[in-house]
Amino acid sequence: MTATHMRTTALAAAGGDVDRGRGYSVRGASLLIAAAAIVGFAACSDSNVPFFTEPTGVANTPGGIQNAVTGLFAASRIDAGTYINWMSQFARDQGNIQFSNPQDVLTGTGGEPIPSGDIEPWINSYRAVGAAIAIIAAVPKVQPAFTAPQAAATAGVAQTLEALNLMQVAETRDTLPIPIHAAADGSAGPVYCSKDAWRQIVAILDSANNSLTTAGAIALPFKVPPGFGAVSQTAGPSTAAGSFASFNRALAGKANLELAYAIARGTGHSPTASTPGSPDVAALTAAQTALTASALTAVPLTPPAPGGFSENSAGVFWDYSSQSGDIVNPINAQGGIWQTLVGFTKDVDTVADARWLAKFVPQTHQLQIPADLPIADTNWFYAHYPTTSSPIPIIRNENLILYEAQVQLGLGNLAGAITLINQVHQQAGGFASALAIPSTYTAVRDSLLKEQRISTVFEASGDRTISIRMYGLQTTVDTTWGAKDLHTSLLPIPTSELGGRGGNYTATCS
Repeated sequence: MTATHMRTTALAAAGGDVDRGRGYSVRGASLLIAAAAIVGFAACSDSNVPFFTEPTGVANTPGGIQNAVTGLFAASRIDAGTYINWMSQFARDQGNIQFSNPQDVLTGTGGEPIPSGDIEPWINSYRAVGAAIAIIAAVPKVQPAFTAPQAAATAGVAQTLEALNLMQVAETRDTLPIPIHAAADGSAGPVYCSKDAWRQIVAILDSANNSLTTAGAIALPFKVPPGFGAVSQTAGPSTAAGSFASFNRALAGKANLELAYAIARGTGHSPTASTPGSPDVAALTAAQTALTASALTAVPLTPPAPGGFSENSAGVFWDYSSQSGDIVNPINAQGGIWQTLVGFTKDVDTVADARWLAKFVPQTHQLQIPADLPIADTNWFYAHYPTTSSPIPIIRNENLILYEAQVQLGLGNLAGAITLINQVHQQAGGFASALAIPSTYTAVRDSLLKEQRISTVFEASGDRTISIRMYGLQTTVDTTWGAKDLHTSLLPIPTSELGGRGGNYTATCS
């Protein structure tokens, strides 16, 4: 598939364009919700209805499915740069310090409220959801007909991408309720509180995995981008290296972990800065089961190589290029404005950690707004996306081992969590000796957060910000501006979405 074709299809699905990783051409957000599935909430099932908002449709041929799948993958990556921009600022890893938009560092790091007119990521994510649903609806009509395993594989891939896009929306909104599916008449459907939204995301991933497992060890009936090469050989099963189901289970491990803490926070059992709270045991157990079932978890950890990420068997990546019609890596050009923050550099070993040494280089850019010098470390610059074609990780084996550690921490197995933390510290960090971590909840949690910070910084996983919220640490950790800090760690619901619902945004919650 040519880059131009990828771009054209992506815009058909996403309806927008990238502008420096920030701005997009958009249409009314409320209409996008109609692109999502009609779902029986009590059953938490997946979708099987037509795509309501993009009338272009999907051609009922194998080539039409290929074009739509290519567009789905291309559209799903559009908001990755925006996602990283917000989530890395919420984590206080970087500040977006620039003359042209001096308020950006304030809104991103808790100095000022984020305007509710900001619609990132939202519009493109729901359009991609609609594209996934359109593909699923087209599969039974394909001529010449897909075999039953090919049809199942196509549905499983589309559902997995649908869930990934919904995860992106849920992760940027934290405890705020979000829509998942449309009403029966195609209008904007209900919005669900965080724990119920995560339940449905988990259900979509499980349904997708069932389809991929049913398809079995067949070749996918379409091509996927190079960044998905590690999971593109077969549909399933998830334990088989190279299966798309292994990616699905990796996402399911993360989603169930987030569900466990969403339930705790929604039922008054939240962790605090000094106590573990009561994350849902069933969801934690499901997270561990999913992670164990993913072949990606079994890929050995190694220290990162300098010069940027390579697309390999250890993870799944978004692709970019400077070819005509394609889009470039959205972070590569941000060197002059994405400033490493002092809290980050104080939290990591900048002398011996192999991850730091591979990812960061001495700073050569002047600080654009000198008044922000107290929060910025002008000595270091993130350089692990060195070209316009550098891939961005969606999920890697490092994430998965740390998710396992978080599961064990949530279950109270401190020794198990310590073992996994040290696995990452030594094998990815390149340290000869293990960390001496006291067997207390706070000591294990804080050690985990440090390893997670340097392991996943500036990747499309948002892991540190998600963990800060899960453990109730916003007011403890997110303190860029001292007593005046708003401790911001979420994006507001877009005003266009509220307006499209007549201002009625009442959550449904079980």
